Amino acid sequence: MNEGTQESVRATSRPKYVVGMDAHSRKLAISIWESTDPWNPIRYAEKPKCDISQMRQYYHENVPLDSITIIEASTNSTLIKNILDEIGFRAEIVRADAIAGKQRKRKVCDIEDARTLANAYIHGDITEFVWTPSDEYSEYRDILFAYRDAVKELTRTSNRIWSLCCRKGYDFDIKAGETKADSIRKMIESLDVAGFIKDRLEMLVKDYEYYLDRRNALERRMAEIVLKTKAMLALMQLPGVYFHAAFATQVIVEDAHRFPTASKLAAYGGFAMIGNTSGEEEDRAKARGGTGKPLDGEGRRDLKTFFCEAGHTVLNSCAKMDIGKWGWRLVFKGKHKNKAACAVGRKLLTYSWHIMRGDPTPNRESEAFFKRKMVRFYSELGTNRMKELGFASRNEFAEKMAQDLYGHLSLPQNRQG
Repeated sequence: MNEGTQESVRATSRPKYVVGMDAHSRKLAISIWESTDPWNPIRYAEKPKCDISQMRQYYHENVPLDSITIIEASTNSTLIKNILDEIGFRAEIVRADAIAGKQRKRKVCDIEDARTLANAYIHGDITEFVWTPSDEYSEYRDILFAYRDAVKELTRTSNRIWSLCCRKGYDFDIKAGETKADSIRKMIESLDVAGFIKDRLEMLVKDYEYYLDRRNALERRMAEIVLKTKAMLALMQLPGVYFHAAFATQVIVEDAHRFPTASKLAAYGGFAMIGNTSGEEEDRAKARGGTGKPLDGEGRRDLKTFFCEAGHTVLNSCAKMDIGKWGWRLVFKGKHKNKAACAVGRKLLTYSWHIMRGDPTPNRESEAFFKRKMVRFYSELGTNRMKELGFASRNEFAEKMAQDLYGHLSLPQNRQG
């Protein structure tokens, strides 16, 4: 089949054949169905156990091009989708809970799961697919996940050091990621410990130093990527959003247009409230002064963490800005500060949606704050590296970055004339 025919077949909205695939690390269960009559699909072919290495050959020999493959989200589902895309077959990934109500509970069978996936799509029970990032952003995601893991291990190791010292009655103050490894070694020497506990502490300090160096190296790599990516730099105009959060937001979202509204992105980021309209519960909550609904616990925890931290930064350091005043009004009305920070974080994430879509910046209120952030960012990247990029000083760099973002906007009235 020629290339033009392939493209026309792949563009078909409702393909004639549907392939359900249950994927594991080495084996695949494949069930192919003809869906001309959605309520009476006909089983076309099946392969209960197919090696991933044989998948290309099996598809070329047995799967019609006028088909769509439905893959349940798993560790290697993106890899399988990319392989099928390369050889000209349309494939989509669905969340594991998309068909949870249709799966058998008393029997685990890969081919049955594959049949369920295919028939769920044929009957119209699957309406949304999992977003798959581009190759460039897949690599960026790997960097983000490696950074997240390094931070976790760094914190765990510092907690182990602290716990071991506490069990032995030593007063030991350590802040994960802030305390240097050499400082920890000096503190341990001052404790005058000996025996196995000394060996154990030395091993833990080596682990701590490794994860600290790993985290710092990944931070520098993330900062370099942010510097050359205008979309990420634009996100740093938000108060409380430093390069870590800007990098994570752009990498996780990639294309903001896949979210029709800002509230959809907020829900994806973990800021959706539990819906509770049962009986008179909501009316009673409103009578008390608000619905008081907690978050539903779904969505991306990494995005939620970054923006809750950004909310706290706004309350603590940007109280005079409009969003800071809004957050403190919530506190003065009786909201706990943590809840107010969460509300501010949600608002910042909705602002991110507009920025990533290319909507114009509304004003220059955050310009001074952005410049101070760029001065700090200059130091993070290092003077030598910034001079290699053509920026002789921190102020020059800050002015250039601010001009790119705010230069097209008019000055505030108190700065005109």
